[in-house]
Amino acid sequence: MSFFNPVLPPLMEEGSAPIIRRAFQRAKIVGNFAIVQAVVQIIGFLSGILLVRTLEQREYAYFTIANTMQGTINLLADIGISVGLVSIGGRVWQDRHRFGQLISTALSVRRKLGAVAIIIVTPVLYFLLVKNGASFFYTAVLIVVVLAGLLIQLSLGVLDVVPRLRSDIARIQSIDLTGAIARLLVLVTLMYFFLNAGVAVAVATATLLLQYAMLRNYVAGVIDLDAPENAEDRAAMFGFIRKLAANAVFYCLQGQITVFLISFFARRTSSVAEVGALGRLAMIFAVLSNLLTNVFVPAFARCQSARKLRWRYAAIIGGVSAFSLLVLCGAEIFPDQFLFVLGSKYAHLHRELFLMVGGAVLSALTGTFWALNASKAWVAGSWLYIPLTLAAQIALIPYTDYSSVMGVLTFNLISAIPNLLLNIALSYRGFRSFQSAPG
Repeated sequence: MSFFNPVLPPLMEEGSAPIIRRAFQRAKIVGNFAIVQAVVQIIGFLSGILLVRTLEQREYAYFTIANTMQGTINLLADIGISVGLVSIGGRVWQDRHRFGQLISTALSVRRKLGAVAIIIVTPVLYFLLVKNGASFFYTAVLIVVVLAGLLIQLSLGVLDVVPRLRSDIARIQSIDLTGAIARLLVLVTLMYFFLNAGVAVAVATATLLLQYAMLRNYVAGVIDLDAPENAEDRAAMFGFIRKLAANAVFYCLQGQITVFLISFFARRTSSVAEVGALGRLAMIFAVLSNLLTNVFVPAFARCQSARKLRWRYAAIIGGVSAFSLLVLCGAEIFPDQFLFVLGSKYAHLHRELFLMVGGAVLSALTGTFWALNASKAWVAGSWLYIPLTLAAQIALIPYTDYSSVMGVLTFNLISAIPNLLLNIALSYRGFRSFQSAPG
Protein backbone atom coordinates (compact mmCIF):
# COMPACT_ATOMS: atom_id res chain seq x y z
CA MET A 1 0.00 0.00 0.00
CA SER A 2 1.29 3.46 -0.81
CA PHE A 3 1.60 6.40 1.51
CA PHE A 4 -1.47 8.11 0.08
CA ASN A 5 -3.04 6.22 -2.80
CA PRO A 6 -4.72 2.80 -2.41
CA VAL A 7 -3.29 1.72 -5.79
CA LEU A 8 -0.14 2.87 -7.56
CA PRO A 9 1.10 2.14 -11.07
CA PRO A 10 3.39 -0.92 -11.24
CA LEU A 11 6.49 1.25 -11.55
CA MET A 12 5.73 2.86 -8.21
CA GLU A 13 4.71 -0.13 -6.12
CA GLU A 14 6.33 -0.65 -2.72
CA GLY A 15 9.55 -2.65 -2.87
CA SER A 16 10.20 -2.08 -6.58
CA ALA A 17 10.68 1.64 -6.99
CA PRO A 18 13.62 3.61 -5.63
CA ILE A 19 12.87 5.30 -2.33
CA ILE A 20 13.58 8.73 -3.75
CA ARG A 21 11.08 8.19 -6.56
CA ARG A 22 8.38 7.11 -4.13
CA ALA A 23 9.15 10.12 -1.97
CA PHE A 24 8.87 12.41 -4.98
CA GLN A 25 5.52 10.89 -5.93
CA ARG A 26 4.20 11.41 -2.43
CA ALA A 27 5.51 14.96 -2.25
CA LYS A 28 3.84 15.71 -5.58
CA ILE A 29 0.48 14.45 -4.29
CA VAL A 30 0.78 16.50 -1.11
CA GLY A 31 1.93 19.56 -3.06
CA ASN A 32 -0.95 19.39 -5.53
CA PHE A 33 -3.45 18.93 -2.74
CA ALA A 34 -1.95 21.80 -0.75
CA ILE A 35 -2.12 24.16 -3.73
CA VAL A 36 -5.78 23.42 -4.44
CA GLN A 37 -6.65 23.58 -0.74
CA ALA A 38 -4.83 26.89 -0.49
CA VAL A 39 -7.03 28.20 -3.30
CA VAL A 40 -10.13 26.83 -1.53
CA GLN A 41 -9.17 28.43 1.76
CA ILE A 42 -8.28 31.74 0.13
CA ILE A 43 -11.74 31.80 -1.44
CA GLY A 44 -13.29 30.86 1.91
CA PHE A 45 -11.19 33.52 3.61
CA LEU A 46 -12.41 36.12 1.11
CA SER A 47 -16.01 35.10 1.88
CA GLY A 48 -15.35 35.54 5.59
CA ILE A 49 -13.61 38.88 5.16
CA LEU A 50 -16.43 40.09 2.92
CA LEU A 51 -18.84 39.42 5.79
CA VAL A 52 -16.55 41.09 8.34
CA ARG A 53 -16.25 44.22 6.23
CA THR A 54 -19.85 44.35 4.97
CA LEU A 55 -21.95 43.48 8.00
CA GLU A 56 -22.53 45.97 10.77
CA GLN A 57 -20.89 44.92 14.02
CA ARG A 58 -24.24 43.99 15.56
CA GLU A 59 -25.10 41.78 12.56
CA TYR A 60 -21.66 40.22 12.60
CA ALA A 61 -22.12 39.48 16.30
CA TYR A 62 -25.34 37.60 15.47
CA PHE A 63 -23.56 35.73 12.70
CA THR A 64 -20.72 34.82 15.09
CA ILE A 65 -23.14 33.48 17.71
CA ALA A 66 -25.18 31.51 15.15
CA ASN A 67 -22.10 30.05 13.49
CA THR A 68 -20.52 29.14 16.82
CA MET A 69 -23.61 27.39 18.16
CA GLN A 70 -24.08 25.46 14.91
CA GLY A 71 -20.51 24.24 15.24
CA THR A 72 -21.14 23.31 18.87
CA ILE A 73 -24.14 21.14 18.01
CA ASN A 74 -22.24 19.53 15.15
CA LEU A 75 -19.35 18.64 17.45
CA LEU A 76 -21.65 17.28 20.14
CA ALA A 77 -23.27 15.04 17.52
CA ASP A 78 -19.88 13.57 16.68
CA ILE A 79 -18.83 12.20 20.07
CA GLY A 80 -16.80 9.07 19.37
CA ILE A 81 -18.16 8.62 15.86
CA SER A 82 -15.23 10.08 13.95
CA VAL A 83 -12.85 8.01 16.05
CA GLY A 84 -14.81 4.88 15.18
CA LEU A 85 -15.11 5.76 11.50
CA VAL A 86 -11.39 6.31 11.01
CA SER A 87 -10.12 3.52 13.25
CA ILE A 88 -12.57 0.90 11.89
CA GLY A 89 -12.61 2.34 8.37
CA GLY A 90 -8.84 2.11 8.19
CA ARG A 91 -9.27 -1.69 8.27
CA VAL A 92 -12.38 -2.18 6.07
CA TRP A 93 -12.28 0.63 3.49
CA GLN A 94 -11.40 -1.74 0.63
CA ASP A 95 -14.56 -3.85 1.15
CA ARG A 96 -17.48 -2.04 -0.57
CA HIS A 97 -20.23 -3.78 1.40
CA ARG A 98 -18.44 -3.78 4.74
CA PHE A 99 -17.53 -0.10 4.41
CA GLY A 100 -21.17 0.61 3.55
CA GLN A 101 -22.25 -1.07 6.77
CA LEU A 102 -19.91 1.14 8.74
CA ILE A 103 -21.22 4.31 7.06
CA SER A 104 -24.88 3.31 7.57
CA THR A 105 -24.23 2.61 11.23
CA ALA A 106 -22.40 5.90 11.74
CA LEU A 107 -25.18 7.90 10.04
CA SER A 108 -27.81 6.37 12.31
CA VAL A 109 -25.84 6.95 15.50
CA ARG A 110 -24.88 10.50 14.54
CA ARG A 111 -28.46 11.54 13.81
CA LYS A 112 -29.54 10.30 17.23
CA LEU A 113 -26.76 12.23 18.93
CA GLY A 114 -27.63 15.26 16.80
CA ALA A 115 -31.24 15.23 17.99
CA VAL A 116 -30.08 15.24 21.62
CA ALA A 117 -27.59 18.04 20.94
CA ILE A 118 -30.25 20.17 19.23
CA ILE A 119 -32.59 19.86 22.23
CA ILE A 120 -29.82 20.91 24.61
CA VAL A 121 -28.12 23.70 22.67
CA THR A 122 -30.97 25.47 20.85
CA PRO A 123 -32.26 27.21 24.02
CA VAL A 124 -28.73 28.53 24.62
CA LEU A 125 -28.60 29.87 21.07
CA TYR A 126 -31.92 31.61 21.59
CA PHE A 127 -30.77 33.15 24.88
CA LEU A 128 -27.48 34.51 23.50
CA LEU A 129 -29.12 36.06 20.43
CA VAL A 130 -31.85 37.74 22.46
CA LYS A 131 -29.37 38.93 25.09
CA ASN A 132 -27.35 40.65 22.38
CA GLY A 133 -30.35 42.51 20.98
CA ALA A 134 -31.92 40.27 18.33
CA SER A 135 -35.70 40.45 18.05
CA PHE A 136 -37.84 37.37 18.66
CA PHE A 137 -38.68 37.01 14.96
CA TYR A 138 -35.08 37.48 13.82
CA THR A 139 -33.90 35.00 16.43
CA ALA A 140 -36.42 32.43 15.18
CA VAL A 141 -35.23 32.90 11.59
CA LEU A 142 -31.60 32.46 12.58
CA ILE A 143 -32.37 29.30 14.56
CA VAL A 144 -34.24 27.77 11.61
CA VAL A 145 -31.42 28.33 9.12
CA VAL A 146 -28.82 27.17 11.65
CA LEU A 147 -30.68 23.89 12.23
CA ALA A 148 -31.23 23.40 8.49
CA GLY A 149 -27.49 23.63 7.89
CA LEU A 150 -26.83 21.36 10.83
CA LEU A 151 -29.03 18.58 9.46
CA ILE A 152 -26.89 18.57 6.32
CA GLN A 153 -23.67 18.63 8.33
CA LEU A 154 -24.71 15.52 10.26
CA SER A 155 -24.53 13.50 7.04
CA LEU A 156 -21.56 15.31 5.54
CA GLY A 157 -19.47 14.56 8.62
CA VAL A 158 -19.93 10.83 8.05
CA LEU A 159 -19.84 10.61 4.25
CA ASP A 160 -16.66 12.63 3.89
CA VAL A 161 -14.65 9.85 5.51
CA VAL A 162 -15.15 7.77 2.33
CA PRO A 163 -13.00 9.85 -0.07
CA ARG A 164 -10.55 10.53 2.78
CA LEU A 165 -9.83 6.87 3.53
CA ARG A 166 -9.83 6.03 -0.18
CA SER A 167 -7.34 8.89 -0.67
CA ASP A 168 -9.49 10.23 -3.50
CA ILE A 169 -7.82 13.61 -3.36
CA ALA A 170 -9.29 14.88 -6.64
CA ARG A 171 -12.85 14.27 -5.40
CA ILE A 172 -12.21 16.06 -2.11
CA GLN A 173 -10.73 19.01 -3.98
CA SER A 174 -13.62 19.18 -6.43
CA ILE A 175 -16.25 19.27 -3.70
CA ASP A 176 -14.37 21.79 -1.58
CA LEU A 177 -13.59 24.10 -4.48
CA THR A 178 -17.12 24.04 -5.89
CA GLY A 179 -18.61 24.91 -2.49
CA ALA A 180 -16.13 27.71 -1.84
CA ILE A 181 -16.64 29.36 -5.24
CA ALA A 182 -20.44 29.07 -5.06
CA ARG A 183 -20.57 30.68 -1.61
CA LEU A 184 -18.29 33.56 -2.59
CA LEU A 185 -20.19 34.33 -5.80
CA VAL A 186 -23.55 34.35 -4.02
CA LEU A 187 -22.25 36.58 -1.21
CA VAL A 188 -20.68 39.04 -3.67
CA THR A 189 -23.98 39.24 -5.55
CA LEU A 190 -26.07 39.70 -2.41
CA MET A 191 -23.70 42.35 -1.09
CA TYR A 192 -25.13 44.76 -3.67
CA PHE A 193 -28.73 43.98 -2.72
CA PHE A 194 -29.23 42.84 0.86
CA LEU A 195 -26.95 41.02 3.28
CA ASN A 196 -27.36 40.40 7.00
CA ALA A 197 -26.56 37.61 9.44
CA GLY A 198 -29.62 35.55 8.49
CA VAL A 199 -28.84 35.72 4.79
CA ALA A 200 -25.17 34.87 5.43
CA VAL A 201 -26.10 31.74 7.40
CA ALA A 202 -28.66 30.76 4.75
CA VAL A 203 -26.00 31.03 2.03
CA ALA A 204 -23.70 28.77 4.06
CA THR A 205 -26.55 26.26 4.41
CA ALA A 206 -27.21 26.27 0.66
CA THR A 207 -23.50 25.67 0.04
CA LEU A 208 -23.54 22.68 2.39
CA LEU A 209 -26.52 21.27 0.49
CA LEU A 210 -24.63 21.54 -2.80
CA GLN A 211 -21.60 19.79 -1.34
CA TYR A 212 -23.78 17.08 0.18
CA ALA A 213 -25.37 16.34 -3.19
CA MET A 214 -21.95 16.01 -4.83
CA LEU A 215 -20.52 13.88 -2.03
CA ARG A 216 -23.48 11.51 -1.79
CA ASN A 217 -23.43 10.91 -5.53
CA TYR A 218 -19.75 9.96 -5.28
CA VAL A 219 -20.17 7.77 -2.21
CA ALA A 220 -23.07 5.86 -3.77
CA GLY A 221 -20.72 4.80 -6.57
CA VAL A 222 -17.92 3.42 -4.39
CA ILE A 223 -19.65 1.82 -1.38
CA ASP A 224 -22.94 0.06 -0.71
CA LEU A 225 -25.13 2.78 0.83
CA ASP A 226 -27.98 0.27 1.15
CA ALA A 227 -25.92 -1.98 3.38
CA PRO A 228 -27.60 -2.61 6.73
CA GLU A 229 -26.20 -1.36 10.00
CA ASN A 230 -23.56 -3.52 11.61
CA ALA A 231 -24.10 -4.52 15.24
CA GLU A 232 -20.37 -4.78 15.96
CA ASP A 233 -19.73 -1.31 14.53
CA ARG A 234 -22.60 0.11 16.56
CA ALA A 235 -21.26 -1.50 19.72
CA ALA A 236 -17.77 -0.18 18.99
CA MET A 237 -19.07 3.35 18.40
CA PHE A 238 -21.14 3.36 21.55
CA GLY A 239 -18.03 2.11 23.31
CA PHE A 240 -16.12 5.12 22.01
CA ILE A 241 -19.04 7.38 22.95
CA ARG A 242 -19.08 6.10 26.53
CA LYS A 243 -15.32 6.44 26.74
CA LEU A 244 -15.13 9.90 25.16
CA ALA A 245 -18.46 11.53 26.03
CA ALA A 246 -17.42 13.59 29.03
CA ASN A 247 -14.16 14.63 27.43
CA ALA A 248 -15.77 15.43 24.06
CA VAL A 249 -18.53 17.57 25.56
CA PHE A 250 -16.03 19.47 27.64
CA TYR A 251 -13.67 19.88 24.68
CA CYS A 252 -16.54 21.13 22.54
CA LEU A 253 -17.45 23.79 25.07
CA GLN A 254 -13.82 24.77 25.51
CA GLY A 255 -13.38 25.15 21.77
CA GLN A 256 -16.10 27.81 21.71
CA ILE A 257 -15.42 29.31 25.12
CA THR A 258 -14.28 32.72 23.91
CA VAL A 259 -17.55 33.34 22.07
CA PHE A 260 -19.61 31.90 24.95
CA LEU A 261 -17.92 34.10 27.54
CA ILE A 262 -17.89 37.32 25.54
CA SER A 263 -21.51 36.81 24.41
CA PHE A 264 -22.64 36.34 28.01
CA PHE A 265 -20.49 38.88 29.89
CA ALA A 266 -19.71 41.62 27.35
CA ARG A 267 -21.26 45.02 27.91
CA ARG A 268 -21.03 45.81 24.19
CA THR A 269 -22.28 43.71 21.27
CA SER A 270 -19.26 44.97 19.33
CA SER A 271 -17.01 42.86 21.60
CA VAL A 272 -18.68 39.72 20.25
CA ALA A 273 -18.06 40.96 16.71
CA GLU A 274 -14.40 41.66 17.54
CA VAL A 275 -13.84 38.12 18.80
CA GLY A 276 -15.60 36.73 15.73
CA ALA A 277 -13.61 38.92 13.34
CA LEU A 278 -10.27 37.96 14.92
CA GLY A 279 -11.34 34.34 14.69
CA ARG A 280 -11.53 34.73 10.91
CA LEU A 281 -7.76 35.17 10.84
CA ALA A 282 -7.41 31.70 12.34
CA MET A 283 -8.46 30.42 8.90
CA ILE A 284 -4.75 30.69 8.15
CA PHE A 285 -4.60 27.22 9.67
CA ALA A 286 -7.43 25.87 7.53
CA VAL A 287 -5.14 24.59 4.73
CA LEU A 288 -3.08 22.78 7.34
CA SER A 289 -6.19 21.32 8.92
CA ASN A 290 -7.48 20.05 5.57
CA LEU A 291 -4.13 18.45 4.73
CA LEU A 292 -4.22 16.66 8.07
CA THR A 293 -7.84 15.56 7.75
CA ASN A 294 -7.76 14.44 4.13
CA VAL A 295 -4.18 13.26 3.56
CA PHE A 296 -1.96 12.73 6.58
CA VAL A 297 -4.33 11.35 9.22
CA PRO A 298 -5.87 8.70 6.89
CA ALA A 299 -2.34 7.64 5.88
CA PHE A 300 -1.33 7.50 9.54
CA ALA A 301 -4.45 5.44 10.34
CA ARG A 302 -3.65 2.89 7.61
CA CYS A 303 -0.01 2.46 8.59
CA GLN A 304 0.72 -0.76 10.51
CA SER A 305 4.53 -0.52 10.65
CA ALA A 306 6.03 0.96 13.85
CA ARG A 307 9.07 2.33 12.03
CA LYS A 308 7.06 4.11 9.34
CA LEU A 309 4.54 5.28 11.90
CA ARG A 310 7.23 7.09 13.92
CA TRP A 311 8.61 8.82 10.83
CA ARG A 312 5.17 9.94 9.70
CA TYR A 313 4.33 11.18 13.17
CA ALA A 314 7.56 13.17 13.43
CA ALA A 315 7.09 14.68 9.97
CA ILE A 316 3.49 15.73 10.63
CA ILE A 317 4.16 17.24 14.06
CA GLY A 318 7.33 18.96 12.83
CA GLY A 319 5.55 20.52 9.86
CA VAL A 320 2.65 21.82 11.94
CA SER A 321 5.02 23.24 14.58
CA ALA A 322 7.14 25.07 11.99
CA PHE A 323 4.11 26.58 10.26
CA SER A 324 2.59 27.63 13.59
CA LEU A 325 5.78 29.38 14.68
CA LEU A 326 5.95 31.25 11.37
CA VAL A 327 2.37 32.53 11.74
CA LEU A 328 2.92 33.55 15.37
CA CYS A 329 6.04 35.54 14.48
CA GLY A 330 4.19 37.20 11.61
CA ALA A 331 1.37 38.35 13.91
CA GLU A 332 3.88 39.86 16.32
CA ILE A 333 6.01 41.62 13.70
CA PHE A 334 3.29 42.69 11.22
CA PRO A 335 0.06 43.24 13.21
CA ASP A 336 -1.14 46.12 11.02
CA GLN A 337 -0.94 43.96 7.92
CA PHE A 338 -2.93 41.18 9.60
CA LEU A 339 -5.61 43.59 10.85
CA PHE A 340 -5.83 45.50 7.58
CA VAL A 341 -7.86 42.72 6.01
CA LEU A 342 -10.53 43.05 8.71
CA GLY A 343 -11.17 46.72 8.01
CA SER A 344 -10.98 49.93 10.04
CA LYS A 345 -13.56 48.74 12.61
CA TYR A 346 -11.03 46.24 13.96
CA ALA A 347 -7.69 48.02 13.30
CA HIS A 348 -7.07 48.73 17.00
CA LEU A 349 -6.88 45.09 18.13
CA HIS A 350 -3.07 44.70 18.15
CA ARG A 351 -2.60 42.92 21.48
CA GLU A 352 -5.79 40.95 20.97
CA LEU A 353 -4.44 39.74 17.62
CA PHE A 354 -1.35 38.15 19.17
CA LEU A 355 -3.43 36.44 21.86
CA MET A 356 -5.87 35.11 19.27
CA VAL A 357 -3.08 33.76 17.05
CA GLY A 358 -1.39 32.24 20.10
CA GLY A 359 -4.60 30.46 20.99
CA ALA A 360 -5.02 29.30 17.39
CA VAL A 361 -1.46 27.93 17.38
CA LEU A 362 -2.06 25.91 20.55
CA SER A 363 -5.37 24.71 19.13
CA ALA A 364 -3.71 23.63 15.87
CA LEU A 365 -0.99 21.72 17.69
CA THR A 366 -3.43 20.08 20.10
CA GLY A 367 -5.80 19.21 17.25
CA THR A 368 -2.93 17.58 15.36
CA PHE A 369 -1.89 15.44 18.33
CA TRP A 370 -5.52 14.50 18.97
CA ALA A 371 -6.25 13.59 15.33
CA LEU A 372 -3.24 11.30 15.19
CA ASN A 373 -4.02 9.73 18.57
CA ALA A 374 -7.70 9.24 17.69
CA SER A 375 -6.87 7.63 14.34
CA LYS A 376 -5.14 4.85 16.28
CA ALA A 377 -7.65 4.90 19.16
CA TRP A 378 -4.91 6.05 21.56
CA VAL A 379 -7.51 7.85 23.65
CA ALA A 380 -7.61 5.97 26.96
CA GLY A 381 -7.06 8.49 29.74
CA SER A 382 -8.16 11.46 27.64
CA TRP A 383 -10.74 12.19 30.36
CA LEU A 384 -7.91 13.74 32.38
CA TYR A 385 -8.31 16.74 30.10
CA ILE A 386 -11.34 17.80 32.12
CA PRO A 387 -9.86 18.05 35.63
CA LEU A 388 -6.57 19.46 34.33
CA THR A 389 -8.29 22.21 32.34
CA LEU A 390 -10.78 23.00 35.10
CA ALA A 391 -7.93 23.34 37.59
CA ALA A 392 -6.19 25.84 35.31
CA GLN A 393 -9.40 27.80 34.71
CA ILE A 394 -10.36 27.94 38.37
CA ALA A 395 -6.92 29.33 39.11
CA LEU A 396 -7.48 32.02 36.44
CA ILE A 397 -10.88 33.22 37.73
CA PRO A 398 -9.56 35.93 40.11
CA TYR A 399 -7.36 37.39 37.38
CA THR A 400 -9.70 37.37 34.37
CA ASP A 401 -12.00 40.12 33.09
CA TYR A 402 -14.61 38.13 31.18
CA SER A 403 -16.25 41.25 29.77
CA SER A 404 -13.17 42.26 27.75
CA VAL A 405 -11.80 40.76 24.56
CA MET A 406 -8.28 40.73 26.06
CA GLY A 407 -9.53 38.89 29.12
CA VAL A 408 -11.33 36.06 27.34
CA LEU A 409 -8.54 35.56 24.79
CA THR A 410 -5.94 35.30 27.56
CA PHE A 411 -8.21 32.88 29.43
CA ASN A 412 -8.59 30.79 26.28
CA LEU A 413 -4.85 30.74 25.59
CA ILE A 414 -3.82 29.52 29.03
CA SER A 415 -6.71 27.05 29.24
CA ALA A 416 -5.41 25.26 26.14
CA ILE A 417 -2.04 24.28 27.64
CA PRO A 418 -3.17 21.26 29.76
CA ASN A 419 -4.82 19.56 26.79
CA LEU A 420 -1.71 19.99 24.64
CA LEU A 421 0.48 18.37 27.29
CA LEU A 422 -2.00 15.54 27.85
CA ASN A 423 -2.14 14.68 24.13
CA ILE A 424 1.65 14.56 23.98
CA ALA A 425 1.54 12.05 26.84
CA LEU A 426 -1.15 9.98 25.06
CA SER A 427 1.03 9.83 21.94
CA TYR A 428 4.03 8.66 23.97
CA ARG A 429 2.02 5.90 25.62
CA GLY A 430 0.41 4.93 22.30
CA PHE A 431 3.76 4.38 20.60
CA ARG A 432 5.03 2.33 23.52
CA SER A 433 2.07 -0.03 23.27
CA PHE A 434 1.83 -0.17 19.48
CA GLN A 435 2.25 -3.65 18.03
CA SER A 436 3.27 -3.48 14.40
CA ALA A 437 3.50 -5.70 11.43
CA PRO A 438 7.01 -6.21 10.03
CA GLY A 439 8.30 -3.50 7.76
